[in-house]
Amino acid sequence: MIRRTLKYGLMLWGAVSLLASIVGGGLVLTAGWWLPVEDALKPADAIVLFAGDPRRAPYTADLYLKGLAPVVYTGRPMNESQEPLCSLGLPCVPEEERTRAALLLKGVPPEAVRLYGHDLMSTVDEGEHLARLLGPEVKTIIVVTSPYHCRRAKLILSRLLPGRELLFTSPPYERFERKWWTHQNSAQHVIIESAKFLFYFAGRPFRSAT
Repeated sequence: MIRRTLKYGLMLWGAVSLLASIVGGGLVLTAGWWLPVEDALKPADAIVLFAGDPRRAPYTADLYLKGLAPVVYTGRPMNESQEPLCSLGLPCVPEEERTRAALLLKGVPPEAVRLYGHDLMSTVDEGEHLARLLGPEVKTIIVVTSPYHCRRAKLILSRLLPGRELLFTSPPYERFERKWWTHQNSAQHVIIESAKFLFYFAGRPFRSAT
C-alpha cells in the first residue's frame, strides 16, 4: 500500500513538474508578445516615471507637455558607487537628478516634478512608496516604463494601488523585439524579467530601509 501510494505520488509530482516546465517555457518563449503593455492614453491626475532607462524621461516630458497630467512623480533609486570615476573629476550625479534635469530641459516646470523615496530597490519598493504618497484624489495614473517591464509593473501596481486606473506606456524609441532571442538586449531583459517574476511570486522582492 505504501509503495503504491509512493509510486502514484511520484507520478503525480512528475506530471505536475512536466506541466509547469511546459507552461513556463511557453511563457518565456512568448514573452516578447505579453510583456509589453501599451494603453490608450487620456488625461490623468499624475504621471509616474519609473527609474531605470534614462530614455524614459524625455518621453515623459513629452506627455506632460501635451497636457496629459499636471505632475510627474519619479523615485530616487539606489545608486551604485561611481568611484573611481568621481575621483577623476567626472560628473557623478544620482540617477534621479539626471532624470529631473532631463525633464526640466524638455520644459517641465520644477514645481511639477516630485521626487519620492530613497535608495529604492525594486518595483515593489517604488509601488509601496507611491501607495503611501498618493492621495485618494489621484485616481488616474499614466505609468511610463520600458516595454519589457510593463507587465510586471502593472501586476504590482494593480495590487498596491487598488481602485485607480493605471495606463501604461513606453518610449517609442526603446527597442524590444517580440522575437527576443534575435536581439541581445531584448534577450537579456527577458531573462532578467523572468527571474524578477519568480522573486515576486516567491514573496522575496527587494526593499529599501526607508
